[in-house]
Amino acid sequence: MSSSPLVSVEGVGKVYHLYQSPRDRLRQLLAVGGRRFYKEHWALRDVSFDIAPGEAFGIIGRNGAGKSTLLQVMAGVLQPTLGRVETPGRVAALLELGSGFKPDFTGRQNVFVNAAVLGVPRRVAQERLDDILAFADIGAHIDQPVRTYSSGMFLRLAFAVTICLEPELLIVDEALAVGDVFFRQRCYARLRQLMDKGVAVVLVSHAMNDVAQFCSRALYLERGGVKFLGPAMDAVKIYMLGPGSACPAPSGLDAELPAPEPFGEDAPWPAPEAFLDLSAAGRAESGFAVCEAVALTDCSGRPCRAFEQGATARFCVEYHVREPLEVPVAGVEIVSEQGVIVFGKNTLQYDCRVPESVPAGSRLRFIYEVKLDLGIGEYAFGVGLTAMTREDFARRAEMTHPELDSRNAVLSALSNAGSFSVVFRTTDTAPVQLTHHGAANLPGNASTAFLPPRDQDPNPHCESA
Repeated sequence: MSSSPLVSVEGVGKVYHLYQSPRDRLRQLLAVGGRRFYKEHWALRDVSFDIAPGEAFGIIGRNGAGKSTLLQVMAGVLQPTLGRVETPGRVAALLELGSGFKPDFTGRQNVFVNAAVLGVPRRVAQERLDDILAFADIGAHIDQPVRTYSSGMFLRLAFAVTICLEPELLIVDEALAVGDVFFRQRCYARLRQLMDKGVAVVLVSHAMNDVAQFCSRALYLERGGVKFLGPAMDAVKIYMLGPGSACPAPSGLDAELPAPEPFGEDAPWPAPEAFLDLSAAGRAESGFAVCEAVALTDCSGRPCRAFEQGATARFCVEYHVREPLEVPVAGVEIVSEQGVIVFGKNTLQYDCRVPESVPAGSRLRFIYEVKLDLGIGEYAFGVGLTAMTREDFARRAEMTHPELDSRNAVLSALSNAGSFSVVFRTTDTAPVQLTHHGAANLPGNASTAFLPPRDQDPNPHCESA
C-alpha cells in the first residue's frame, strides 16, 4: 500500500439540533441574543483516521454509535460541523440497498443513471455494460422496472454497477448481508481484485467475522467517539466486551457456600521456557480476569513452533481471576495467513469439566490439544475467556447457539497470542506426503468402482470352447 493516505479524516464532528416541537424551530429562527430553543446531539465527535490505497478498513459499533453519519460524511452526502475530510475524486457508496435507483426505470436504464451519479461518462458505462450484466447475473430482469426486483436482485445490480465502474474509494454498508453465499464469495473476490489495483474499501457490518477476516484495520465507534482504532481482530475483540461489560457474579447465597475444591492440579504444565511473550498480543479485557501466561508445545510438552501436518499441538493458558465469577468458558482459535479463522473451540464444545464458581484470586488453567490437520503454511492463534451463570450452564444443551452466545460475558480476549507453522511430514508419509488440499482436513472416506465398457468382453483372456 502507498505511504500517502487515500482518505484523511481529521477531528470530524457532526451536531444535530433537536427541537421538542415545530414551534421551537420557528422561535429559533426569530431568536436574538444567542437564545437556544434546541438541544445539541453530537452524532460524531473528534473522529480521526487515515485509509491507505488498497486497504480494507472496517467500521463497527452498536446502533446509534454514529456509523451511518460517518459514512454519509465520507461519501459527501453530509457536511461535517467540525473537522476536515479528504477523499479521492471517485467515491462510490452502497449506503442503502437500491439507493439512487429510479423505481420505474429498468435495470439497464438505472446502470446509466448510477454511472452518471458516480461521474462516469455514458461512453465508459456502455463499454463496461457487459461486465456489469455478467456480474449481476439477473438475466432478462435487466429490462424490467426495478420496482419488481427482489432485495437480492437489487443487491446484485447495485453492487455490480458500483464495482465494475471501479471507484477509488468504495463504501459498503451492510449490503453484502443480503446476498447468498455464492454471490458474497464473488463480491469478496472482486473486492480483493479492486484492492490490488489500489482501491480502498470501507466495510461496515454487524457481522464481526466478516470485519475480522476481511479488514486489516477497524474503527470502533461508541456514542459518536473513537473507542478503538487499530487491527481489525483487536477491534472486534474489544467490541465483544461490550459497553460497561459486566460479568455474571455469584449471588448472595454463594457467600455461605464453601470454596470449590481445586481439581486438575496434576495436569502436565509446561516448563517456563515454553511460555510466550505476550507484550505484542492484541489484548481486550474487562478487568474481571487477566490472561497471564500462554504456552505452545508438542504433545510431549516440549516448546514447538513448527508442526508436521497432522501432528498434535498443545496450547496451555492461565488466567488470574480478579473478581468472583460463575462458570468460566475458555477457548482457542487458529487464524490463517489470510485472516480466516480455520478453527475455534471452547470448553463448552469440548464438554470438559469446569468449576461452577470461581472466587477472586483464583487461577484458571486450560489445556487444549489440537490435531493440526491443516494446510501447509503459517498460522496465528488467539485465546479467550468468558463466563456464564450456573443456571444457563445447566441448560446449555437446550439453548440455540445465538441464545447461548448472548448469555456469555466476555472477560478476556487475546488475538495474535502466538504463531506456528505447519510443514510437510518427514516421517510416516504413507500413503503420500501431503494429507489433503485446502485449509483443513475433514473426516471421511473414499471408495471406488470400476465398470468396464458395456460392449467389452468381461473375460477377454478366456477362450471359447
